[in-house]
Amino acid sequence: MPRALVLGGLTKGFHQFWINGPALRDVLEEAGFEAFLSEDLEVLAAPGLSSYDLVVNYSTGRQLTAAQWSGLAAFIRGGRGLVAVHNGADTFKNEAEYVAALGGVFVTHPPQLDIAVEMVDAGHPIVAGLPAFTVHDELYLLDWRPERVHLLAETRSHEERAVPIAWVREEGAGRVFYLSLGHNRSTFDHPTYRRFLARGAQWAASGAVTAE
Repeated sequence: MPRALVLGGLTKGFHQFWINGPALRDVLEEAGFEAFLSEDLEVLAAPGLSSYDLVVNYSTGRQLTAAQWSGLAAFIRGGRGLVAVHNGADTFKNEAEYVAALGGVFVTHPPQLDIAVEMVDAGHPIVAGLPAFTVHDELYLLDWRPERVHLLAETRSHEERAVPIAWVREEGAGRVFYLSLGHNRSTFDHPTYRRFLARGAQWAASGAVTAE
């Protein structure tokens, strides 16, 4: 059974890991992973990740040491997977290579709103057959470069302009999946969101989406 490490922890009072960490673990376990929750970033330093296939980042505002980034970078570039959910783009910003590997970084967000998610590349295995869906959540406006990522989903719910919701990219021999929604526990309860996240985790870990 593949193993996933779910990282939490924060420097401000947002994104409490005790609320959404268990929800993330449940989605991963439904997707076929043995999932472990941790706020200890020291596990990122070599050889702490040697027994894992996937790292899921749900931390906020934290910083990496050089050794921690070196371990995580080797893990990803060596052929394994990184998933960042929501605030996973608002952390580790002291490490420019992490931001580049993820493909973008949080800038700001409007007040929470109903976000209508539309699939962009219906042929990608992560989103193939997934319907459009709507959740009430916090919409991240990101500094990102379209040419560096493969966009999977977007929304036009904010100011009638396209805002990315999810993308994938390759980093070395490894795979990265980013899903910008995930502030509210109710989002994790939405069945299509759960399928989206589960498929993204499977793809990041192995390069394939297995049967649901």
